[in-house]
Amino acid sequence: MGGASHGGGNSRHVLLHAHMFKNAGSTLDSSLQRSFAAGFVDHRDDELMRRGAQYLGPYILDHPELGALSSHWMTFPLPQLDCVTFHLAMLFRDPIQRILSVYRFERRQQQDSPGPRKARELDLPGYVRWRLQEGRGPVIRNFQTRYCSCSYMGQDLEKMYGQATALVGSTPLVGLVERYEESMTLFEYHLRSFFPGIDLSAKAINTSDTLALTAEQKRTQAMRELAPVMEEVTAANRYDLRLYSAIETQFEQALRAVPDFNERLKDLRERGQRLQ
Repeated sequence: MGGASHGGGNSRHVLLHAHMFKNAGSTLDSSLQRSFAAGFVDHRDDELMRRGAQYLGPYILDHPELGALSSHWMTFPLPQLDCVTFHLAMLFRDPIQRILSVYRFERRQQQDSPGPRKARELDLPGYVRWRLQEGRGPVIRNFQTRYCSCSYMGQDLEKMYGQATALVGSTPLVGLVERYEESMTLFEYHLRSFFPGIDLSAKAINTSDTLALTAEQKRTQAMRELAPVMEEVTAANRYDLRLYSAIETQFEQALRAVPDFNERLKDLRERGQRLQ
């Protein structure tokens, strides 16, 4: 594939995927692996990535073959390198639907760590009540806002929200899990000047959702299943809900700016069908 061939002048271009937990990141990574081959790395050493720019900058310089990197622990701000232009890609998910995805994922895990163990022991409302307690990690408490601000245990959520909206506004590569194919069409449009052969079509992997349902049906189903704890869920995810709403508006504006969008989307879907 030609995805890893860099265009755009003398600067080197590197695509960075900030892989948020349960936000369709495995599907995007699969496409990046196919497009970039040896030029892609799924960086799983969380301890190193938590060091931020002081680690990632030298790592990128020491690996000139890389055109794309994904990590669950992308930290911000990104490194500032004279010879490298970074392209940050992020996928966001409806916070309500995301809770169901986290619960289903943890129920399938065989580890004896607290999250999977409680997901297997408890029904959905019970698991949510347990997860929302202080000390249980922020995995379903404004997680996306916290991820963008790199402040998982902080308390100043208004400040974190401001940091998150600034980060989201700094890159055109912001997509929605619920509109995945449209998101990848948008990403391809912005990236092909730098990675001419990039192909972000995909067949879904690592997904536990009911594939036959529309996005609106999935959200209705999620709200129904979470009804006993919806008040607590909404209160615990107030900033994620605000953030997602703002991203939806930004996303619609971004799609309208893509020329021949419907034709591009049709082409991406046809490529995806050939992968099935």
